[in-house]
Amino acid sequence: MRSNGEHIDQQGSDSYAELNLLKEVSRTPEVTQRSLASRLGISLGLTNLLLRNLAHKGYVRVAKANWRRRLYALTPQGMAHRLLLTGAYVSRVLDHYQKIKLILQEELEPLSLHEESSLAILGTGDFAELVYLGLKELGVESIDVFTLGDPDGTKFLGMPIRDISNLQPVDYDRVVVAILEHPENSYSYLHALGVSKEQMVTFFGPVPPEIREKQIVGKDALQEVE
Repeated sequence: MRSNGEHIDQQGSDSYAELNLLKEVSRTPEVTQRSLASRLGISLGLTNLLLRNLAHKGYVRVAKANWRRRLYALTPQGMAHRLLLTGAYVSRVLDHYQKIKLILQEELEPLSLHEESSLAILGTGDFAELVYLGLKELGVESIDVFTLGDPDGTKFLGMPIRDISNLQPVDYDRVVVAILEHPENSYSYLHALGVSKEQMVTFFGPVPPEIREKQIVGKDALQEVE
C-alpha cells in the first residue's frame, strides 16, 4: 500500500501526464498514439490508457478519419479540465519554489553572501531554474550557469550556458549543485576540478567524504569519477 506522500506524488505525476497529453491533442488533432507516446516520453500502453480514460470522462472526443487513423479533439469539458490541471500544476511549482527558497536561505545565510558575491550553478533543468530564481531573491547578482554536457549554444533563461570543464573555482564564492539525478557524479567532477567541499552547496546531503583528489582534465573527468 502506498503512503499518503507516495499517493500524492503519483497523483501529481498522473495529472502532469494528462495535462501534457491534452496540450498535444489540442495542438495536433491528427497526432497518432505512437507519436504522442514519443513526445510525452511515456509508453504506448500508458498513452492508450490515458486517452481512453480522458475519452471516457468526456474530455477527449475520438473520431475515425479512416480505417487506420483516428482524430482527437478536446471537448469543452476537456478544455476546462486542461485549465484546471494547468492551475494545479502552477500551484505545485510555486510550492516547490517556496521550499527551495527556504533551503537556499538555510544553506546560504551563514555564508554572508551579498549582491557582489559570485556563484556558479551546475545544472540547466527545472530544478536549476528554481535555484536561480531563489538566488536572485536572496540578492545574488553574479551567477553563471554550467552543464556537464555540451552546451551547444543553448540558453538558460536567456543566459549562455558554459561547459563545466571551463569552470575556474577561484572565480566563485560558491558552486551550487542543482542536479536531481545522481548528484554524486557532480560532486566528484567538481572536486576533481578543484572545487572544495566547503565551496559546494548541495541539497541532498553532504559531499561524500570518500571523494578523492584526482588529476582529471576536460570532459573525460566524468567518465573517471562515475
